Amino acid sequence: MNVAYNEEKSSINNINNICKIGFRDFSSGGGPNFFRYFIAFNLKLIKEKGNLTYLVPAAFWSEYSSRVLRKYVFANYKVNYIYQFENQKRFQDIDARFKFVIFQFSNIKTPTSNFRIKFKIQGGDNIIKEITRDLKNGKDNPYKGIELNVNQIKKLSPMQESIIYFKDNEEFGLVVKMLSAFNALSKEYIDFKRGFNIENKPILKEDNNGNRIFFYSGANIYQFNSRFFESKDAKRSSKLLWIEKEDLKKVLTTKYDQCQTERIIYRSISCSADQRTMISTLSPKNSYWTSTLCVNSEKEPISLYKKLFIISIFNSLTFDFLLRRFVNITLVNSCLYQCSMPQPEEKDILDNPLYLTLVKNTALLMAKNDPLNFSNLIYLEHFEFSKEEIHKILNLDPKDEFFKEKENENNFIVASLYSLTKEDFVTLLNDFRVIRNKKGEKYILSLVEGYENYLRRARKYNAA
Repeated sequence: MNVAYNEEKSSINNINNICKIGFRDFSSGGGPNFFRYFIAFNLKLIKEKGNLTYLVPAAFWSEYSSRVLRKYVFANYKVNYIYQFENQKRFQDIDARFKFVIFQFSNIKTPTSNFRIKFKIQGGDNIIKEITRDLKNGKDNPYKGIELNVNQIKKLSPMQESIIYFKDNEEFGLVVKMLSAFNALSKEYIDFKRGFNIENKPILKEDNNGNRIFFYSGANIYQFNSRFFESKDAKRSSKLLWIEKEDLKKVLTTKYDQCQTERIIYRSISCSADQRTMISTLSPKNSYWTSTLCVNSEKEPISLYKKLFIISIFNSLTFDFLLRRFVNITLVNSCLYQCSMPQPEEKDILDNPLYLTLVKNTALLMAKNDPLNFSNLIYLEHFEFSKEEIHKILNLDPKDEFFKEKENENNFIVASLYSLTKEDFVTLLNDFRVIRNKKGEKYILSLVEGYENYLRRARKYNAA
């Protein structure tokens, strides 16, 4: 028994070593993943002038960890087509939202300059049959979908050469416009890390004795809401977890005092097909975070105004639309840092009326959802609310239209910062199908009308 076990273990180790050695030239960070090995090793199977067709996870064409292999394929082979589809019920043991791609390239000693792409093959599509028929009939360009140029990819994603998602040429033009509006978000401006990986689960408790630290998970939060776990919309299967202060100090590799500061957090488990992709809020003091959340690093203290500004951009429909171009089923930092975004410091925020309005509205939304921890935000010096205004705001029903108006105003301001026209905004909203299905066409039309009115008022103000 031991002999057979040792032989099998040795064989597995040998195979792993062969994979690692053969893949060494394409390593670019991230954990090992067999679909990357699979792609790299099968390149050797293509004879000259031959074709090879793959079915692999769609992440290959966008993720950071595949970028070296992706660049190699572009430089040494002719990519013919890339067709993407959601799993739905095709593979029973895999999440329905998971995306796959069918792609083909040829070994004709010519680098890829352009290719055809279709981002969402529907169940009734006969695209492969149509290609096969056209190939038999000798058509010069039998491949279906939108034509994409490699130079466009390099321009839109210079860091990773990721293929960004878009439905049609109109949406592609909007993405180009938005990515050109600002510099890509920089780690120097705000840096994020994953929360704590819970390996030692026995130290976590499902009740609070009054002296424990709350452990936030992704399911506990929503946009502007650090107490989403109290909502009827929260997943009931999501447990609330606490940890003893002394136990937390023992397992931390960083200073314990980072719990004493409000931090920006966002869900790392996300999807471009959900109602929203970016879910961000502040975490209160005296709390910590699991690895289903990303949290801002803070070597030096960061202004609360700056944190609130970042959350206001993150939670906007405009930034969400942009972020969806890069996200598959997990929101990682490499997706975030490809998105363009205004990046003002505190002084710039206080000097810019639009930026200050974004921050003020975000503070109001945070205080509405978690008055115990964040009502103090309304008292920040530069908001200049009167005592009467503060009293009125803190006594409003959380469902009052006042708060919906403030969230809408944030959406309109951010859209205007990216110089979106009414037509651009309509194109953007078309991407949020789940919101449309859940809230109805009337809600979408109200957003369009609201943005149109906002632009009209802004033009009058600027002309005065």
